[in-house]
Amino acid sequence: MRTLVWSEEFSLGHERIDREHHRLIDLAAQIEAKAQIASDVADLIPLCKTFFRQLAAHCFYEEQLLRMLPRVRFGAQVDEHCRGHARLIDQAQLVLKGQLPNGFDDLSAFIDAYFQLMHDLLVDDTELVGVLIREGHHHLSRPSDRPGWLPETGIAAV
Repeated sequence: MRTLVWSEEFSLGHERIDREHHRLIDLAAQIEAKAQIASDVADLIPLCKTFFRQLAAHCFYEEQLLRMLPRVRFGAQVDEHCRGHARLIDQAQLVLKGQLPNGFDDLSAFIDAYFQLMHDLLVDDTELVGVLIREGHHHLSRPSDRPGWLPETGIAAV
């Protein structure tokens, strides 16, 4: 299993995002500990409900912020980041139904892959949210104040 542990290396300097990342990593560690003794994915559902509810809200907020980045410079990277969020949430919805996503034969392999994806997204956040902060876009504004953002067809905020 792969344990994610909060580290100041994950700190982005955005109070809300850092607080939510910290909480998600703490919940992920609890899920991992439970998964080591669980006999079935259904045993994880109570903890997962809290985790996935917070994950979905976090992804939605973060994507609103990321859409403020200049599309020309960051569009492809933001689109890929949002696809990563969508994969996390899609897989989460299956787990809440008591199923493992396709391609995973056991709980341990799924948890490893899920936390690796989560880690990779945290690393991406370091760059993307860092740019938001440096360029002064780290607070949500009214939609009319934002530059136009037209994601690629089929990419939707989660």
